[in-house]
Amino acid sequence: MGKTVMLMGLFHESTDTADAIDRLYEMKIPEEDILVMTGVPYPEQALGRHSEWQRMPVIVLVGALTGFLLGVFLAVGTPTLYPLTVGGRPIITGPPAAVIIFVFTMMATIVSTFLGVLWEMGFPSFENKYYHRLVTSGHLAVLVECLESQVDDIHTIMEAHNGHHIQSAERMAL
Repeated sequence: MGKTVMLMGLFHESTDTADAIDRLYEMKIPEEDILVMTGVPYPEQALGRHSEWQRMPVIVLVGALTGFLLGVFLAVGTPTLYPLTVGGRPIITGPPAAVIIFVFTMMATIVSTFLGVLWEMGFPSFENKYYHRLVTSGHLAVLVECLESQVDDIHTIMEAHNGHHIQSAERMAL
C-alpha cells in the first residue's frame, strides 16, 4: 500500500457536504476514514452518514443498575446482616428502603452519565488535532484519510461540490 495523507476541505452548505460524502463513498473510501467537523451539531443522517452505535445508553444503564444494587444492599442487606430490632418493628421497612434505593440509583446514574460523556468525548486529550478555524464560523470541514494516489480525485470531488480551502490537513494545538 501507498502512503496515506489527510486531506481537508471546507464547505458552506450541508447539502454540498452530504453530496461530497456520497461521492467519497462511491470511491470506496471507508466511512471510518471520513470525519466531518461542524460548529453546529448535525444528525449523522443529515450529512449522508450512517448511524453510529452509541455506548452512552449502555453506560447509563450499567450505572443505574449498579446504583440500584448498591441501594438494595444498603437498604435491605445491611439490616439483614446486622439486625437491630426496636419495639417489635420489622427490620426492613418499605418507605425508607425505597428512598435509599432511589437515591443511590439516581446518584449512580448521574455519575455514570457524566463519566460516560467524558469518556465518549475522549477527554482529556492533550495531543494536537486536525482542525480549521473557519469551522467555528459556520463552515463544515470534511477530513479524509486517503492514499496519495487518491488525492487528486478527492480534490476534484470536493471542488465539484463547492468545497474550498482544500489542502493537506495538519495537526494543530487547539
